[in-house]
Formats: sequence, structure tokens, C-alpha cells
Amino acid sequence: MSRLSKMLRDSAHRVARAAERFAEHEASSIRGCANDLSKSARTIGGEDDWLAKTINHAGRADRELSRIEPNRRPLTAAPDLSSVPGVDELLRVPSLDNRWLREQLSGLEQQYGPYRLRLTDVSYFGPNGSGGHAVTGFRFNGEIIDGAGGRVGRLERHIYTERGGTVAFNAHMRLEPSARGRGFSRAFTAAINDYYRRSGVAQIKVFAVQDGSVAWARAGFDFDRDPEKLARTVSSIKDRAAAIYPDCSPADRKQLDRVLKQFKGGKARPPTAGELVELTGVDPELGIKLMKGASWHGVRMLSAEPGFPNT
Repeated sequence: MSRLSKMLRDSAHRVARAAERFAEHEASSIRGCANDLSKSARTIGGEDDWLAKTINHAGRADRELSRIEPNRRPLTAAPDLSSVPGVDELLRVPSLDNRWLREQLSGLEQQYGPYRLRLTDVSYFGPNGSGGHAVTGFRFNGEIIDGAGGRVGRLERHIYTERGGTVAFNAHMRLEPSARGRGFSRAFTAAINDYYRRSGVAQIKVFAVQDGSVAWARAGFDFDRDPEKLARTVSSIKDRAAAIYPDCSPADRKQLDRVLKQFKGGKARPPTAGELVELTGVDPELGIKLMKGASWHGVRMLSAEPGFPNT
């Protein structure tokens, strides 16, 4: 076997091992190596049939890797928030002691992926004025800090009781464009959702606007079915549909008419937020254009797998 053949066989071994061990992390590099090796293999001749088969094996692995979402990133281990007291304990207090609450939530100040959370404001809600507990909920605001101490984003969360259950409201999270896609959202969401589950939080709610209208829909949130909130959501979606209607093809206008009709009740099941954002027609991004300009109230039961936006 020629020296070139031996070098190619060794390279093919490495490609095959990489395809098996790093299926979610090395898609692009495997694809490039497999293509280069395949071109070289065609010039070698009959003595290297084994080499071509090995390269084909790597190519099959690469085709499997191509199924991975193009924006998918390696999972980042979520920090342990077991030191943070449960929500029930934090709400079972006789007075609004924000300093004490800040101390109890200090365990949230950890590294999430490449960035660290630094709390900037922690405060209680209340009293509710109905003769019940003095505290009905609390909020925390935080800055997202990079390794040099610079702020690359902000977030705000509210946790409160509602109709006998506990709800977490994702009030705000925004990352600078240069800080997106690096794993902070994934790690923070996984950690805080585990904390919510441990605390008996039943639902997570959002008010989705602008880019978040698409991101939260893709993160598994659906329209809040509270009558007042749903009415505002449907009104906003109808307004957005009317705004894009003139630029749509006749076929896409029929698509919009069909899905909006489903909100009117009757036998048709109303569309979910996820279904609307994935709506396609002559324009493959019809649903994205519809949802991106709408604002809507969303909810997700916490028993589902964690979801997060890329914001």
C-alpha cells in the first residue's frame, strides 16, 4: 500500500472515530474531511477498496449529522442551585425583608456557560391587601457579565402565587448580539427550571414581543388561554396578518384566512403558537413574518422539557 494510501487510511480512521464520538459537536469538520477523503480515494485504485468503504462509513455518519439543527450548540452543564431555598420558604415570611431575600437568592450568582449572573435588584411583592399573607411573590433582576467584567445582557424574573399555584414569569432576557449562541440561555434555563420544579412551580409565563414572539413559540410556549389574555393575543395576530396581507401571494392569503378562522371557535382547534410560527406557503417564512410582528401572552407547563430562546 502506498504512503498516500496509508496516510488516507489513518485519516479515515480518525474521521470515523470523530463521527461516532462527537456526533453533535463536529458536524462541519467531519463533512469537510469526508469530502476531501472521498475525492482522494477515487484516485487511488483497486488496492484501496477498504479505504473507500471506511470513507463511505464516515459519509453515512455525516449524513446523520446533517439532520442536526444548523443552530444547535453543545449542551452546557447547568450549575447546581440546590443552595437556593425553595419558593415556598421564600414566600412564607411575615414581612417584606428584601435584604434577607437578596441573601437567600445569592446562590443564583453563578457561571452559566461562558457568562456569570450578577443580581442587581431583588424585591418582594405585597402586601396583597386582602387579609392573606403579606407576601405574594418576588422578583430578581440581574446583569449577565463576561470574563472581563463587562455587561453583555440583562434578565428579570418574577415568581408569584396565582389561583392557588405558583407561577414564574419570564419578564425579560436580552443578550448583546455578540453574546448570543454561546450557551448562556441554555445553561441558565436548565438550572432555573430545575429550581422551579423543586419548588413546585406549575407554569412559566411570558409576554412575547418582537424577536421573542418567534423564539418563545419555538421554545414550546403556547398561547395563554385566559380569556382576556387570549383576546389580546388574537387581536395582535389579526393586526399583524392585516399588515403583511398586501405583500402575500393569493395562496398565502388563503393560508392566513384559514388559520385566523380557527380562532373563532367551532369545531376547528385553534392553532398553537408553534404551529403558527412554522406556517409555510409560497413564502417559506410566512409564519415567522406573521409572529415576529405580533405580541402574545404565552404559557408552558413546567413538566415539559426545558425550552429557551436564542436571545
